[in-house]
Amino acid sequence: MGTKRCAAPGCGRFVARGRVWCARHAAVVDGEIEPPELAVLDERTAEFERRLARGDYRHLFGEVLREIIAQAAKEPGLADEIGVLRIVLARLLVEETDPKQLAASVSRVAAVAIQAARAQRAITGEQADGLTHAITQILIEMDGR
Repeated sequence: MGTKRCAAPGCGRFVARGRVWCARHAAVVDGEIEPPELAVLDERTAEFERRLARGDYRHLFGEVLREIIAQAAKEPGLADEIGVLRIVLARLLVEETDPKQLAASVSRVAAVAIQAARAQRAITGEQADGLTHAITQILIEMDGR
């Protein structure tokens, strides 16, 4: 049995069993909030698909987003990525209603966050410093014998 996705165009969020809309779009359908401009979402999706069909990665996202990606790539470390993972984790905890799906999703996001934190430590040299300290301590103890 596959997991269902929201019926709103371009959404892609998972939906609770027996539902058609995610929590965000269910409120739209029920008239609780203003509906998003679905036509704009469809146009953005169509434009992305046109750019994808060209096969040119550099022009896939458009000028402004391409500049933002280039700027972000210059920043050292993974602090932003780890922050985004934490936001995703918090959002999962708030939005996911199926306990089984919640457990699976949380474990995946947490595993990726842990990997990113380890990579961050390796990038900043914290891991090397700890290793250097441990080796120094071993050498001092060996010298004392």
